[in-house]
Amino acid sequence: MNNIIDIKPNIIIGDNYEGELILSSWAGFQSRQGIYATKDSKEVSNGLVKIFVEGKEVDYVKVTTVEQVNGVKYLVDNSDDVRDALLTGLLNELPELKNIYEDLIPEITKIEDFRNCIGLANIHIKSSDKDNFAYIGFELGCDWDEEHGVGVMMHKNRIVAIGQADTAFDDWVTFSDNGTTELETLKWEEANSKLQTERQAIENKKAWWKFWNKY
Repeated sequence: MNNIIDIKPNIIIGDNYEGELILSSWAGFQSRQGIYATKDSKEVSNGLVKIFVEGKEVDYVKVTTVEQVNGVKYLVDNSDDVRDALLTGLLNELPELKNIYEDLIPEITKIEDFRNCIGLANIHIKSSDKDNFAYIGFELGCDWDEEHGVGVMMHKNRIVAIGQADTAFDDWVTFSDNGTTELETLKWEEANSKLQTERQAIENKKAWWKFWNKY
């Protein structure tokens, strides 16, 4: 798998460019590299995490962007700061989480306590951006919800949203934050309308064998 630190802008990719990264700031947490962010080892993580870079459509192809490269570099250079901001935000959410999960939430009073109950599984480098830096989603596994996990969307070291795992790759969370919801909604509606038109044209086209069934 590719070392994500080597990524460059304007690389033509498919929907995603996959790679990996070792973030020492996440070493010592649970190892969550199993399917759907499940534990893959009884040993603690060494900081290895899978990275998914979302392609941005430019001239009918999907490419990596300067903003994504900037986001990756910021994450690597400020890994401890980003981690602490994420965990502080999660700590602040604990009262609400306890209302949902009750006794499944362990005793956590400081961010260091998270080491024993969560682990970073995947990082999503989004195609949406703000102020020249891409949004980055953090997908984590946790002991209190093995099925849905935890998702945190961030912009640099600022938390945009916290929720279940799908928050880490929810485009609309980023659109709301950077003020492009209306534009992206219009783009989605136009693309959906075009798709429906193409499907209808295919359905309306008479199959060749029906020409032989006139009588």
